[in-house]
Amino acid sequence: PLLDWKIGLFLWRTCGSFLLLVATATIIPGRLHGLAGRTLRWPILATTYVMILAELIVYVLVRLFVRVAEATFTTRKHRRLRGDMECATSYDGWYNLAKELDISQERDAWRNTVGDDTACRYNWAFIEELISDMKIARKRGDFLMAMTVLQQCTRKN
Repeated sequence: PLLDWKIGLFLWRTCGSFLLLVATATIIPGRLHGLAGRTLRWPILATTYVMILAELIVYVLVRLFVRVAEATFTTRKHRRLRGDMECATSYDGWYNLAKELDISQERDAWRNTVGDDTACRYNWAFIEELISDMKIARKRGDFLMAMTVLQQCTRKN
């Protein structure tokens, strides 16, 4: 947020009077209103498309980097488990493969430790209550209750 403020301040200091003139010309009806709309339509459209294209390129580059990093640093067993997870036909099968992958990557160590700083901030009772409420909502087919439970999940623990 601070960086956005600095960019805005920089733009205002460098071309503030031009921005004020353009804003005034587009707001006040008359000959300038139509002229400003016709004149600024294509630069604004081009700028928007260039920004979308830049974001798309950055997204593709990040995805490629992640794919290369995963291919470089993962073991055969982990690649096999991930492939099996992608081809799983049921949730139970996917869940068992995910659990096996977590165990092989030692990502389940947090479950067994209660002495670190994060264990005291993790509200186990609240999580178990949410899970039981969600099961009840699913069993009853109560969409409103399910939505309420999910809203509770989005707040800080």
